[in-house]
Amino acid sequence: MKGNREKQIINISILGIIANLILAGVKIIIGVMSGSIAITSDAVNNLTDSSTALITIIGTKLAQKKPDKNHPFGFGRVEYLTSMIIGIIVLVTGFEMGLSSIKGIFNPNAVDYSWVILIVLFITVIVKTFLAAYIEKQGRKLNSGALIASGKEAKNDVLISVVTIISALVYMFTRLSIDSYAGLFISIFILKTGFEVLKDTINKILGEKIDSEVKDKIFEIIQSSESILGVHDLILNNYGPNTNIGSINVEMDYKKTIGEIYPEIHKLQMKIYQETHVYLIFGIYGVDNTSEITKEVWRILKDFKQSEPHCIGWHGVVIDEKDKRIFCDVVLDFSCNRSEIKSRLEKIIKDRFKEYTIVVIVDSEFS
Repeated sequence: MKGNREKQIINISILGIIANLILAGVKIIIGVMSGSIAITSDAVNNLTDSSTALITIIGTKLAQKKPDKNHPFGFGRVEYLTSMIIGIIVLVTGFEMGLSSIKGIFNPNAVDYSWVILIVLFITVIVKTFLAAYIEKQGRKLNSGALIASGKEAKNDVLISVVTIISALVYMFTRLSIDSYAGLFISIFILKTGFEVLKDTINKILGEKIDSEVKDKIFEIIQSSESILGVHDLILNNYGPNTNIGSINVEMDYKKTIGEIYPEIHKLQMKIYQETHVYLIFGIYGVDNTSEITKEVWRILKDFKQSEPHCIGWHGVVIDEKDKRIFCDVVLDFSCNRSEIKSRLEKIIKDRFKEYTIVVIVDSEFS
Protein backbone atom coordinates (compact mmCIF):
# COMPACT_ATOMS: atom_id res chain seq x y z
CA MET A 1 0.00 0.00 0.00
CA LYS A 2 2.81 2.37 0.98
CA GLY A 3 4.85 1.47 -2.11
CA ASN A 4 1.81 2.10 -4.32
CA ARG A 5 1.38 5.57 -2.77
CA GLU A 6 4.97 6.52 -3.49
CA LYS A 7 4.75 5.16 -7.04
CA GLN A 8 1.68 7.34 -7.67
CA ILE A 9 3.46 10.43 -6.31
CA ILE A 10 6.42 9.82 -8.62
CA ASN A 11 4.20 9.26 -11.68
CA ILE A 12 2.22 12.45 -10.98
CA SER A 13 5.48 14.38 -10.54
CA ILE A 14 6.82 13.07 -13.87
CA LEU A 15 3.60 14.21 -15.56
CA GLY A 16 4.12 17.64 -13.98
CA ILE A 17 7.72 17.84 -15.24
CA ILE A 18 6.76 16.99 -18.82
CA ALA A 19 3.78 19.39 -18.89
CA ASN A 20 5.74 22.28 -17.36
CA LEU A 21 8.73 21.84 -19.67
CA ILE A 22 6.42 22.00 -22.70
CA LEU A 23 4.59 25.06 -21.33
CA ALA A 24 7.89 26.76 -20.43
CA GLY A 25 9.27 26.16 -23.94
CA VAL A 26 6.18 27.64 -25.57
CA LYS A 27 6.19 30.71 -23.28
CA ILE A 28 9.92 31.36 -23.73
CA ILE A 29 9.41 31.47 -27.49
CA ILE A 30 6.45 33.88 -27.36
CA GLY A 31 8.14 35.86 -24.56
CA VAL A 32 11.18 36.49 -26.76
CA MET A 33 8.95 37.25 -29.78
CA SER A 34 6.87 39.81 -27.85
CA GLY A 35 9.58 41.19 -25.55
CA SER A 36 7.21 40.72 -22.59
CA ILE A 37 8.71 40.51 -19.09
CA ALA A 38 5.43 39.03 -17.79
CA ILE A 39 5.43 36.17 -20.31
CA THR A 40 9.14 35.46 -19.76
CA SER A 41 8.55 35.47 -15.97
CA ASP A 42 5.67 33.07 -16.50
CA ALA A 43 7.99 30.76 -18.46
CA VAL A 44 10.64 30.88 -15.73
CA ASN A 45 7.95 30.00 -13.20
CA ASN A 46 7.02 26.91 -15.26
CA LEU A 47 10.68 25.86 -15.24
CA THR A 48 10.62 26.28 -11.46
CA ASP A 49 7.59 23.98 -11.33
CA SER A 50 9.58 21.34 -13.21
CA SER A 51 12.43 21.60 -10.74
CA THR A 52 10.07 21.32 -7.75
CA ALA A 53 8.48 18.22 -9.30
CA LEU A 54 11.96 16.71 -9.68
CA ILE A 55 12.68 17.50 -6.02
CA THR A 56 9.41 15.79 -5.09
CA ILE A 57 10.54 12.63 -6.91
CA ILE A 58 13.93 12.66 -5.15
CA GLY A 59 12.32 13.28 -1.76
CA THR A 60 9.78 10.50 -2.27
CA LYS A 61 12.54 8.07 -3.24
CA LEU A 62 14.57 8.97 -0.12
CA ALA A 63 11.46 8.62 2.07
CA GLN A 64 11.09 5.04 0.77
CA LYS A 65 14.27 3.95 2.53
CA LYS A 66 13.65 1.22 5.07
CA PRO A 67 14.12 1.95 8.81
CA ASP A 68 17.59 1.25 10.15
CA LYS A 69 19.38 1.16 13.49
CA ASN A 70 19.79 4.94 13.64
CA HIS A 71 16.36 5.74 12.17
CA PRO A 72 13.95 3.13 13.61
CA PHE A 73 10.87 5.10 12.55
CA GLY A 74 11.95 5.38 8.92
CA PHE A 75 12.60 8.39 6.69
CA GLY A 76 9.06 9.67 6.11
CA ARG A 77 9.93 13.17 7.32
CA VAL A 78 12.13 13.62 4.26
CA GLU A 79 8.90 14.52 2.44
CA TYR A 80 8.52 17.53 4.75
CA LEU A 81 12.07 18.64 3.95
CA THR A 82 11.18 18.29 0.27
CA SER A 83 8.19 20.60 0.74
CA MET A 84 10.42 23.10 2.54
CA ILE A 85 12.92 23.14 -0.33
CA ILE A 86 10.06 23.72 -2.78
CA GLY A 87 8.84 26.63 -0.64
CA ILE A 88 12.32 28.21 -0.64
CA ILE A 89 12.62 27.82 -4.43
CA VAL A 90 9.23 29.48 -4.89
CA LEU A 91 10.28 32.38 -2.63
CA VAL A 92 13.55 32.93 -4.49
CA THR A 93 11.73 32.82 -7.84
CA GLY A 94 9.16 35.36 -6.66
CA PHE A 95 11.86 37.67 -5.29
CA GLU A 96 13.90 37.60 -8.50
CA MET A 97 10.80 38.18 -10.62
CA GLY A 98 9.85 41.11 -8.40
CA LEU A 99 13.27 42.72 -8.86
CA SER A 100 13.09 42.22 -12.63
CA SER A 101 9.63 43.77 -12.76
CA ILE A 102 10.66 46.80 -10.68
CA LYS A 103 13.58 47.40 -13.04
CA GLY A 104 11.14 47.14 -15.96
CA ILE A 105 8.87 49.79 -14.42
CA PHE A 106 11.73 52.33 -14.36
CA ASN A 107 13.28 51.13 -17.64
CA PRO A 108 10.37 49.81 -19.73
CA ASN A 109 10.99 47.56 -22.72
CA ALA A 110 9.02 47.71 -25.95
CA VAL A 111 6.44 44.93 -26.23
CA ASP A 112 4.73 43.49 -29.28
CA TYR A 113 1.65 41.32 -28.69
CA SER A 114 -0.48 39.58 -31.31
CA TRP A 115 -3.70 37.57 -31.32
CA VAL A 116 -1.70 34.41 -32.01
CA ILE A 117 0.29 34.96 -28.81
CA LEU A 118 -2.93 35.54 -26.86
CA ILE A 119 -4.52 32.35 -28.20
CA VAL A 120 -1.43 30.33 -27.25
CA LEU A 121 -1.45 31.85 -23.75
CA PHE A 122 -5.15 31.05 -23.40
CA ILE A 123 -4.48 27.40 -24.30
CA THR A 124 -1.69 27.23 -21.68
CA VAL A 125 -4.14 28.57 -19.08
CA ILE A 126 -6.61 25.76 -19.83
CA VAL A 127 -3.87 23.11 -19.67
CA LYS A 128 -2.44 24.48 -16.43
CA THR A 129 -5.87 24.77 -14.79
CA PHE A 130 -6.55 21.06 -15.27
CA LEU A 131 -2.98 20.15 -14.24
CA ALA A 132 -3.17 22.23 -11.03
CA ALA A 133 -6.52 20.76 -9.99
CA TYR A 134 -5.34 17.22 -10.67
CA ILE A 135 -2.01 17.54 -8.81
CA GLU A 136 -3.52 19.16 -5.70
CA LYS A 137 -6.42 16.68 -5.61
CA GLN A 138 -4.02 13.74 -5.83
CA GLY A 139 -1.74 15.36 -3.24
CA ARG A 140 -4.57 15.53 -0.71
CA LYS A 141 -5.70 12.01 -1.60
CA LEU A 142 -2.16 10.65 -1.07
CA ASN A 143 -1.41 12.96 1.89
CA SER A 144 1.66 14.35 0.11
CA GLY A 145 2.71 17.83 1.25
CA ALA A 146 5.08 18.14 -1.73
CA LEU A 147 2.32 17.42 -4.27
CA ILE A 148 -0.09 19.79 -2.51
CA ALA A 149 2.61 22.49 -2.62
CA SER A 150 3.15 21.82 -6.34
CA GLY A 151 -0.60 22.00 -6.94
CA LYS A 152 -0.87 25.35 -5.16
CA GLU A 153 2.04 26.71 -7.15
CA ALA A 154 0.38 25.51 -10.36
CA LYS A 155 -2.78 27.42 -9.38
CA ASN A 156 -0.66 30.54 -9.09
CA ASP A 157 0.65 29.83 -12.59
CA VAL A 158 -2.91 30.00 -13.87
CA LEU A 159 -3.38 33.38 -12.21
CA ILE A 160 -0.03 34.53 -13.61
CA SER A 161 -1.06 33.62 -17.15
CA VAL A 162 -4.44 35.32 -16.75
CA VAL A 163 -2.75 38.53 -15.56
CA THR A 164 -0.36 38.29 -18.50
CA ILE A 165 -3.27 37.97 -20.94
CA ILE A 166 -4.99 40.98 -19.36
CA SER A 167 -1.75 42.95 -19.67
CA ALA A 168 -1.52 42.04 -23.36
CA LEU A 169 -5.15 43.00 -24.03
CA VAL A 170 -4.70 46.37 -22.31
CA TYR A 171 -1.68 47.08 -24.51
CA MET A 172 -3.35 45.95 -27.74
CA PHE A 173 -6.43 48.13 -27.20
CA THR A 174 -4.91 51.18 -25.48
CA ARG A 175 -1.17 50.98 -26.36
CA LEU A 176 -0.58 51.36 -22.62
CA SER A 177 2.13 48.96 -21.41
CA ILE A 178 1.47 47.56 -17.93
CA ASP A 179 3.70 44.55 -18.54
CA SER A 180 6.17 45.28 -15.73
CA TYR A 181 3.35 46.10 -13.30
CA ALA A 182 1.75 42.77 -14.20
CA GLY A 183 5.09 41.06 -13.55
CA LEU A 184 5.30 42.72 -10.12
CA PHE A 185 1.74 41.62 -9.32
CA ILE A 186 2.66 38.08 -10.35
CA SER A 187 5.77 38.05 -8.14
CA ILE A 188 3.70 39.04 -5.09
CA PHE A 189 1.44 36.02 -5.53
CA ILE A 190 4.43 33.75 -6.02
CA LEU A 191 5.96 35.05 -2.77
CA LYS A 192 2.64 34.50 -0.98
CA THR A 193 2.56 30.87 -2.14
CA GLY A 194 6.15 30.32 -1.01
CA PHE A 195 5.41 31.67 2.48
CA GLU A 196 2.29 29.48 2.78
CA VAL A 197 4.18 26.33 1.74
CA LEU A 198 7.01 27.07 4.20
CA LYS A 199 4.60 27.87 7.03
CA ASP A 200 2.61 24.66 6.53
CA THR A 201 5.77 22.52 6.33
CA ILE A 202 7.48 24.12 9.33
CA ASN A 203 4.32 23.57 11.41
CA LYS A 204 4.44 19.86 10.56
CA ILE A 205 8.13 19.60 11.46
CA LEU A 206 7.66 21.49 14.75
CA GLY A 207 4.67 19.29 15.62
CA GLU A 208 1.18 20.66 15.03
CA LYS A 209 -2.00 19.34 16.60
CA ILE A 210 -3.47 16.16 15.20
CA ASP A 211 -6.24 16.52 12.64
CA SER A 212 -9.56 16.74 14.52
CA GLU A 213 -11.15 14.03 12.35
CA VAL A 214 -8.39 11.56 13.24
CA LYS A 215 -8.65 12.47 16.93
CA ASP A 216 -12.44 12.05 16.93
CA LYS A 217 -12.14 8.69 15.18
CA ILE A 218 -9.62 7.41 17.74
CA PHE A 219 -11.84 8.46 20.65
CA GLU A 220 -14.90 6.99 18.94
CA ILE A 221 -13.20 3.60 18.54
CA ILE A 222 -11.96 3.50 22.14
CA GLN A 223 -15.22 4.70 23.67
CA SER A 224 -17.13 2.02 21.75
CA SER A 225 -15.60 -0.56 24.11
CA GLU A 226 -17.73 -1.28 27.18
CA SER A 227 -14.55 -1.96 29.18
CA ILE A 228 -13.32 1.63 28.82
CA LEU A 229 -14.59 4.01 31.50
CA GLY A 230 -12.63 7.07 30.35
CA VAL A 231 -10.06 8.16 27.75
CA HIS A 232 -7.58 11.03 27.79
CA ASP A 233 -3.98 12.22 27.20
CA LEU A 234 -3.74 11.46 23.48
CA ILE A 235 -0.20 12.33 22.35
CA LEU A 236 0.96 11.73 18.78
CA ASN A 237 4.36 12.02 17.12
CA ASN A 238 4.39 12.35 13.35
CA TYR A 239 7.21 10.64 11.43
CA GLY A 240 5.98 11.49 7.96
CA PRO A 241 2.71 11.22 6.00
CA ASN A 242 0.61 8.29 7.28
CA THR A 243 3.18 7.49 9.99
CA ASN A 244 1.92 8.45 13.45
CA ILE A 245 3.04 6.85 16.71
CA GLY A 246 1.83 7.92 20.12
CA SER A 247 0.22 7.11 23.44
CA ILE A 248 -3.12 7.41 25.15
CA ASN A 249 -4.41 6.74 28.66
CA VAL A 250 -7.64 4.89 29.38
CA GLU A 251 -9.58 4.23 32.56
CA MET A 252 -10.74 0.68 33.35
CA ASP A 253 -12.29 -1.11 36.31
CA TYR A 254 -9.55 -1.57 38.93
CA LYS A 255 -10.72 -5.14 39.55
CA LYS A 256 -9.82 -6.30 36.03
CA THR A 257 -6.76 -8.54 35.66
CA ILE A 258 -3.97 -8.20 33.10
CA GLY A 259 -5.33 -11.29 31.38
CA GLU A 260 -8.67 -9.56 30.91
CA ILE A 261 -7.23 -6.18 29.91
CA TYR A 262 -4.65 -7.20 27.29
CA PRO A 263 -6.99 -8.76 24.66
CA GLU A 264 -9.27 -5.72 24.76
CA ILE A 265 -6.40 -3.23 24.45
CA HIS A 266 -4.77 -5.21 21.62
CA LYS A 267 -8.07 -5.29 19.74
CA LEU A 268 -8.39 -1.50 20.06
CA GLN A 269 -4.78 -0.97 18.93
CA MET A 270 -5.31 -2.97 15.76
CA LYS A 271 -8.63 -1.33 14.90
CA ILE A 272 -7.19 2.17 15.40
CA TYR A 273 -4.18 1.38 13.21
CA GLN A 274 -6.33 -0.09 10.43
CA GLU A 275 -8.69 2.90 10.33
CA THR A 276 -6.35 5.83 11.05
CA HIS A 277 -2.74 4.63 10.41
CA VAL A 278 -1.96 5.54 14.02
CA TYR A 279 -0.15 3.13 16.34
CA LEU A 280 -0.91 3.81 20.00
CA ILE A 281 0.66 2.65 23.25
CA PHE A 282 -1.98 2.44 25.99
CA GLY A 283 -1.52 3.56 29.58
CA ILE A 284 -4.13 2.20 32.01
CA TYR A 285 -5.72 3.82 35.06
CA GLY A 286 -7.51 1.47 37.45
CA VAL A 287 -10.57 3.32 38.80
CA ASP A 288 -13.35 2.44 41.21
CA ASN A 289 -16.61 3.94 39.97
CA THR A 290 -18.51 2.69 42.99
CA SER A 291 -16.38 4.53 45.59
CA GLU A 292 -18.20 7.36 47.35
CA ILE A 293 -14.90 9.25 47.65
CA THR A 294 -14.35 8.96 43.87
CA LYS A 295 -17.86 10.28 43.22
CA GLU A 296 -17.29 13.21 45.58
CA VAL A 297 -13.96 14.10 43.94
CA TRP A 298 -15.70 13.98 40.55
CA ARG A 299 -18.29 16.45 41.85
CA ILE A 300 -15.57 18.79 43.14
CA LEU A 301 -13.72 18.64 39.82
CA LYS A 302 -16.92 19.25 37.85
CA ASP A 303 -17.68 22.37 39.93
CA PHE A 304 -14.07 23.53 39.59
CA LYS A 305 -14.16 23.22 35.80
CA GLN A 306 -17.33 25.31 35.65
CA SER A 307 -15.82 28.08 37.81
CA GLU A 308 -12.27 28.09 36.39
CA PRO A 309 -12.11 29.42 32.79
CA HIS A 310 -8.60 27.99 32.22
CA CYS A 311 -9.69 24.45 33.09
CA ILE A 312 -10.39 22.39 29.96
CA GLY A 313 -11.18 19.10 31.70
CA TRP A 314 -10.19 16.51 34.28
CA HIS A 315 -9.68 12.76 34.56
CA GLY A 316 -7.69 10.01 36.22
CA VAL A 317 -9.25 10.06 39.69
CA VAL A 318 -7.55 7.31 41.70
CA ILE A 319 -8.02 6.68 45.42
CA ASP A 320 -5.11 5.02 47.23
CA GLU A 321 -6.66 3.83 50.49
CA LYS A 322 -3.48 2.14 51.70
CA ASP A 323 -1.37 5.32 51.79
CA LYS A 324 -4.35 7.67 52.07
CA ARG A 325 -3.72 9.54 48.81
CA ILE A 326 -6.04 10.99 46.18
CA PHE A 327 -4.73 11.41 42.64
CA CYS A 328 -6.35 13.35 39.82
CA ASP A 329 -5.32 15.05 36.57
CA VAL A 330 -6.58 18.46 35.54
CA VAL A 331 -6.19 19.80 31.97
CA LEU A 332 -5.30 23.51 31.79
CA ASP A 333 -4.74 25.78 28.80
CA PHE A 334 -1.35 27.35 28.08
CA SER A 335 -2.25 30.93 29.06
CA CYS A 336 -2.62 30.56 32.85
CA ASN A 337 -0.57 30.37 36.05
CA ARG A 338 -0.61 26.60 36.38
CA SER A 339 1.09 26.44 39.77
CA GLU A 340 -1.45 28.78 41.31
CA ILE A 341 -4.44 26.87 39.91
CA LYS A 342 -2.92 23.52 40.92
CA SER A 343 -2.40 24.72 44.51
CA ARG A 344 -5.91 26.15 44.67
CA LEU A 345 -7.50 22.89 43.49
CA GLU A 346 -5.41 20.79 45.89
CA LYS A 347 -6.59 23.01 48.76
CA ILE A 348 -10.26 22.64 47.72
CA ILE A 349 -9.98 18.83 47.69
CA LYS A 350 -7.88 18.83 50.90
CA ASP A 351 -10.52 20.87 52.74
CA ARG A 352 -13.00 18.11 51.95
CA PHE A 353 -10.68 15.13 52.63
CA LYS A 354 -8.35 16.32 55.39
CA GLU A 355 -7.00 12.85 56.17
CA TYR A 356 -5.74 12.33 52.58
CA THR A 357 -2.67 13.60 50.74
CA ILE A 358 -3.85 15.30 47.55
CA VAL A 359 -1.83 14.92 44.34
CA VAL A 360 -3.04 17.02 41.41
CA ILE A 361 -1.19 16.51 38.13
CA VAL A 362 -1.47 19.31 35.56
CA ASP A 363 -1.98 18.10 31.98
CA SER A 364 -1.97 19.90 28.64
CA GLU A 365 -4.32 19.36 25.74
CA PHE A 366 -1.93 17.85 23.20
CA SER A 367 -4.55 16.91 20.61
